[in-house]
Amino acid sequence: MADHTLGQERFLTEEMKDLIHAVEEELGSESISKNIHFSTGVLNRLDRQLTLGCHLITDTNLLSSMVDRAAASRLPVQLSCFLDDPFVVSVASQRRVTRAEIAAERALGQPGSKILVVGSAPKMLDQVLQAQRRSPLVDTTVIAAASGFASAVATKERLWDSGLPCIVVRGKAGGPMAAMAIVNALLRSAADRQK
Repeated sequence: MADHTLGQERFLTEEMKDLIHAVEEELGSESISKNIHFSTGVLNRLDRQLTLGCHLITDTNLLSSMVDRAAASRLPVQLSCFLDDPFVVSVASQRRVTRAEIAAERALGQPGSKILVVGSAPKMLDQVLQAQRRSPLVDTTVIAAASGFASAVATKERLWDSGLPCIVVRGKAGGPMAAMAIVNALLRSAADRQK
């Protein structure tokens, strides 16, 4: 299936269509589906990460609280959010930067495979992109669904163009609910295949 979104042709595999359908069902809306874009091979990569073990790191505690814990518990996934970590709060205050920026540094410093989920904090994406420019993040996949302001749209586009494996909700659409729906669809799909 091909469609034309944001002036580009988008090819959707059956796996992509299934994920988009699951997101639509979770959100109770089809309005976001045209904005969900997949980098080449990202679904296979995410499935490997979720089934072989990874850190699943969210940008907010709200997003972390909405993750399907039943599905996550059937996979070797460690769920984390560093936004309110005392170290992150302290360093952000000392450096006079956002906690999201320091949380991104902390997330990227975790050993092993990582999936970073950003539903609210484009500053976290900025830090990820800066780290990618310094040295390729070979063990990191990003799900980016921050919504709203022009800076979030531009940051998501820079991520899309960066070469990092990612799922991006392009344009102004997105937010923590969209990020949660994508993550839960991925977790449920991977967990169901483990039966």
